[in-house]
Amino acid sequence: MDAEWEKGILALEKIITNNDLKKISLGILVAAPLFFLLGYFVRGCSSVNRQAKVTYSGSFTEGTLVSLNSKNVILQDPDFSIPLETVEKIEFLEDAQSLNPNQVPLSDSEKSFVGTYKIQIGTHKGVLSIFPRKTGGIAATLRFTNWGKGSNETLTGIRVTGKSIRFVRSCAGVRCSEIGSNVPFTQTYTGDLDGKKIQGAYQGTNSSGRWLAER
Repeated sequence: MDAEWEKGILALEKIITNNDLKKISLGILVAAPLFFLLGYFVRGCSSVNRQAKVTYSGSFTEGTLVSLNSKNVILQDPDFSIPLETVEKIEFLEDAQSLNPNQVPLSDSEKSFVGTYKIQIGTHKGVLSIFPRKTGGIAATLRFTNWGKGSNETLTGIRVTGKSIRFVRSCAGVRCSEIGSNVPFTQTYTGDLDGKKIQGAYQGTNSSGRWLAER
């Protein structure tokens, strides 16, 4: 992903509405950001690879936006194709590729946690990404490789104190079915950083155990 693409996303203020999508698909160029975005796809963008939330037909899903054409919006993690005519809005989400720790105000403690980890929670394995937010502080996502639908989950309530971290993993309503859970849940994770490892425990809805993440 080049610098021009990043500037184009910022110019769009991270949100593409359905009207914009129709203008893009029909080639109606009404503003410089839309012109840039259309040109980018016409040049044959094969991989956008940005985390996005797509609102469509009164529902929504999150995943990696890989392509957009005149008929469909294509997501991965989970794999999903959404007819363009049903899409109401696309929001680009912050992810591990958006910023580096020097671009936003972070404490030394927060900087020490930033990175991509292989994580194991009981028998479940996946990827934990901790990254800077544009508004300051850190955000995090979790994706399992052997549980549910393998989709990215946005973690909340992230708090870092010294070498310790706390965050919450949860789902409710339609989001549960999108990630592959049969029931709503809330789990609170705590862990301590030791070099390139975070080790700790979690406790939540009818579940508890240990977890380990390694960079």
